[in-house]
Amino acid sequence: MKVGILFSGQGAQFSNMGLDFYQNSKAYQETLKRLSGYLQKDLVAFCKNQHNELLQTKNVQTAITAFGLGVFHQLQQDLPTIETVAMLGLSLGEYTALMAAGAFDEKTGIRLLQARADYMQADAEQTDGSMVAVLRADVQKVAKICQQVTGEVKHFVGIANYNTEQQVVIGGQSEAVQRAITTMKDQGIKKVISLKVSGAFHTPLFKNTSQKLANYLTNVSVRNWQIPVISNTTTEKFVPNKLKITLAKQVISPTHFADCLKNLQKNYQPDLLIEVGPGKTLSKFANRTLPDVPVVAIGKWETYQKFLTTIK
Repeated sequence: MKVGILFSGQGAQFSNMGLDFYQNSKAYQETLKRLSGYLQKDLVAFCKNQHNELLQTKNVQTAITAFGLGVFHQLQQDLPTIETVAMLGLSLGEYTALMAAGAFDEKTGIRLLQARADYMQADAEQTDGSMVAVLRADVQKVAKICQQVTGEVKHFVGIANYNTEQQVVIGGQSEAVQRAITTMKDQGIKKVISLKVSGAFHTPLFKNTSQKLANYLTNVSVRNWQIPVISNTTTEKFVPNKLKITLAKQVISPTHFADCLKNLQKNYQPDLLIEVGPGKTLSKFANRTLPDVPVVAIGKWETYQKFLTTIK
């Protein structure tokens, strides 16, 4: 069986995420212990969220990646004969995918991700940014409204995430985002949902992060990897000689998840898609974009056990 793996992005987190895996899976437990050691932080405590650790970008990114890698390692152990033909993550999830594929060793990858998270936290605290999901709308119409508002208020708002053909996320300075919401509703676009995020990710508001990340990446070692990982930024598979440039651009560029899914289906033809990480967001995107490809979300130990029973 050929499988495509989807790794969750920021926003999928929930309190006590992954603790059921931690209690039942040795592979998962060992993964979190290793990654915690590399960061000298308690990622299990972050996942418990007893002190609202998951409200902070600098904590949630490493916690979600640890979750995804832990489950992936358990999958490898339980289903060694399954062929993983390609991987795809949403934003943050790309780092999980690249680590799982072997582009970075775990220590290098998780420390790189921590640097990214710290830079993003700093930018988020320095700018008043927000994001909203826009559903059941003409994407070109939404883009035109964002352009119009940006020119009117002299603050940026634009499409940050192309999730499906009829769902996008806009982001930018809060004043501009609010003006865009008003304009969209005046023009008949009613389904708009504010997102609980600390900043307008994948917009020019994170240019400082992009520059700092580019500098950090100059000293990062990249290994050859075999499993293709598709980039949200280019919609093509990452290649070693452009990996660092693409990752630096990623934080200020829109994500194109729907096009990445189409690429995965066209070029790798998986029999099954598996979403690895907290939540089911990517599974919903996949169902809308590739309705003929089965997809399963593995975010709970109980769900995972049912999946193993079915697949075996």
